[in-house]
Amino acid sequence: MRTRSFFALLFVSGLALLPARAQDPPDWVAVFDPLQLLTLNLSLAPADWDTIRRDTTFEIEVPAQFWADGETPILVSVRRKSSRALPSESNPVKVGLKVDINEFVSGQKWHGLAKVSLENGVDSGVLSEGLAWNFHRMASGPEGYGYLSGLASWVRVVVNGEHIGVLLNAEQRDKQMLKNREVWVDKVAGADKTWLYDQHDMSTIDVEEGAPHSPTYTRLCYSPFSNLSRKNGGCTRPGDATLATELNALINMQGMLAECAVDVITVNDDSLCRHGHNFQYADWAADVGRTRMYFPWDLDQVFGKTSANVYANGGGRKPSMNAYQDVILRHPTFRAQYNGILTALLEGPLSEASVHAFLDALEPVLANALDTDPYPTVFGAAAKFDQLRSWVSERIPIIRAQVAANNNPPPR
Repeated sequence: MRTRSFFALLFVSGLALLPARAQDPPDWVAVFDPLQLLTLNLSLAPADWDTIRRDTTFEIEVPAQFWADGETPILVSVRRKSSRALPSESNPVKVGLKVDINEFVSGQKWHGLAKVSLENGVDSGVLSEGLAWNFHRMASGPEGYGYLSGLASWVRVVVNGEHIGVLLNAEQRDKQMLKNREVWVDKVAGADKTWLYDQHDMSTIDVEEGAPHSPTYTRLCYSPFSNLSRKNGGCTRPGDATLATELNALINMQGMLAECAVDVITVNDDSLCRHGHNFQYADWAADVGRTRMYFPWDLDQVFGKTSANVYANGGGRKPSMNAYQDVILRHPTFRAQYNGILTALLEGPLSEASVHAFLDALEPVLANALDTDPYPTVFGAAAKFDQLRSWVSERIPIIRAQVAANNNPPPR
């Protein structure tokens, strides 16, 4: 698979945190090169395609052959994902798709991946959603997460010979994702060592891996990490001094605050600190010696008002605060760390110059494909790229001004 020096440069900080490797990125990284446009193909019985594209339970799986151009097809399963269809539900063609690589062939991988998740961009548009993912990727270095947070690229998708458009290939958050980062730890004597959680909201938390719950999950029995009452297993949150010590012992707070920072830079109102949901995290047994790692998820509500508050939601004199903003972003220690991360990101990998350079490199790769998409979510690629450049140029000084004016948290 072809790689580019610009792509390698964008990844260098994140890859430096992985074990030493050859000069080229690992196969599972290279497949998400945002500066290449792969064509992914699916071949399946026409009746099966009709079944899944019209499936609004989003649970039916059917067999299919899957390959990128130039590759040998492999047997996979495919289902529709839970997003609206284009052009309409009465004629669903461009739908989000989940490809399970090893459903029928045990242990089978495609470029080191067990699943491929394809988003149709129906909410914010495939370009904006993909750009938000790449903001998190660019923030994976020491200024931000300190680990490779998330990957995504754009692909052309062809089903039974019909081009259904440009979709976003967003890295699946699963056991294989943790294995690829070499942080997955297998069970020992039947006891789980690694847990992976999907947090939809405070009342809906799915355990993707591990059972029943991690020691960290159990210990964080207070707001904002739990909404349980004291009668139902909840507990009282420690005071600020003890809270800082406890959270730093249990959570990679650099990573958590970096996710919050990138989400606020991109004005993702459906995220960890801004809404308290739609994020993922991994925990480990105490003897593994790792602290909780946070990962972004579901970036389809991004690039809202450039005036958005970096410490709360909304604007005006009395912006609203959710539990994460109140407990974490108003904590003196974490407020200072968060401000430092915002500043470092905007001076480095997410500076106006850096983001504009990425968009300048991306536009010739993607513009024609977007303009010829039979079921577009972007109308006029050149204008959209210019709009995003202008948005970034307007947003960054607003963030800087808010950080400068709000360096100390207000009293509780």
